[in-house]
Amino acid sequence: MKDNRLVPAATYERQLIQLKDKFSLLEKRLSLKADEIVFTMAVSHRKEIDHLKDEIIHLREQVKELKKSGTSERLPLPPKKRSVV
Repeated sequence: MKDNRLVPAATYERQLIQLKDKFSLLEKRLSLKADEIVFTMAVSHRKEIDHLKDEIIHLREQVKELKKSGTSERLPLPPKKRSVV
């Protein structure tokens, strides 16, 4: 048996517009979520870079002290910070 029911053109157009609107909203939400993820990763990388920079500065200071003293004594290492990811 063949179903001869047809959807009126106005109903079809209205539902098509609603579907397009839903896709647009979903696209915007997906883009916003991607932006949030990228921002979070950038902040995390910035913190890690700052930590590494601080560690390099500390190591440079230790090298300078060793050169001044002319000894091969071991200086304490900086405390390890946990990586924020």
